[in-house]
Amino acid sequence: MEKNSGKKFLNKVVFAVGTGRCGTTFLYRLYALEANVASCHERNPLNETFHRYCKWYDLPVDHEGFLHEKEKEICQDLEEAAISFESSAYLSFSIKELYERFGAKFILMIRSPEKVVSSYLTKGWFEKEVITSNPALALGYQPHKNFHHFLGRTIPRGDELSKWRQMSRVGKLAWFWATLNLQVADLLSELPDDAYRIQKLEDLTYERYRDLTSFSGFTTGLNRNQYHALVNERPNAFKNVRTIDHWSEEEREEFETQVKSAAQSFHYEYKIKNLIKPSLPESLSLWSRLRKRFFPE
Repeated sequence: MEKNSGKKFLNKVVFAVGTGRCGTTFLYRLYALEANVASCHERNPLNETFHRYCKWYDLPVDHEGFLHEKEKEICQDLEEAAISFESSAYLSFSIKELYERFGAKFILMIRSPEKVVSSYLTKGWFEKEVITSNPALALGYQPHKNFHHFLGRTIPRGDELSKWRQMSRVGKLAWFWATLNLQVADLLSELPDDAYRIQKLEDLTYERYRDLTSFSGFTTGLNRNQYHALVNERPNAFKNVRTIDHWSEEEREEFETQVKSAAQSFHYEYKIKNLIKPSLPESLSLWSRLRKRFFPE
């Protein structure tokens, strides 16, 4: 990939992408606390998910409308700050166009597959049957509360669709986690090494955060205590999440099958027997909760 007219934006534009429920909101909130960084999260869902939809289905559309809006947003950021930062899972397939236009840098946030799948189960992803008759074509309209959810919730194409439709929601979401992360990693691999970072949420310590801000073009103004204060807030945390402990045998088998290759690539455990933690006596469980609350690592 070659940079072209984006020289005026070099070293000023950074995007964080991922599957969603993977730490992009957390990173946005951290960057929003930094001086001279304009930080936003999914600032234009319709524009971003329409581009995502077109990229996924290889639709021959003109990218200029998408990029024109992004350029206006970035220019407005740079009138107020030195760095324009947007955190948006919706932009995960738009890497090539954003790099060529703005010379942008990218952070791929990745979170363990069982956590992402459990979170999306709670959000209600793929609860409704997909209505389609010709899997060779781009998916037609499907009813959602928000139109951009239809555009952004990627499903398989072609022959793979019939197999996907037979899966449980766990299997479908496991497919989504694996497919998106692998495809984004492939897109990033076409960029120069200094244009991207892949960051696992579980490994995002204060020291790693400092490295990300340096990569993004600035030195963090947050100290360790400020960083951990935001960590302990757990933005966007869900309650009553249906975890792997409650999955059926069929769901567990589908999960392992779908995520195996990607999990191995990103060095995540994927075997359910190794992910399920033995239950602790109530006294030890209470101590564990108190320790995390009052003595965070």
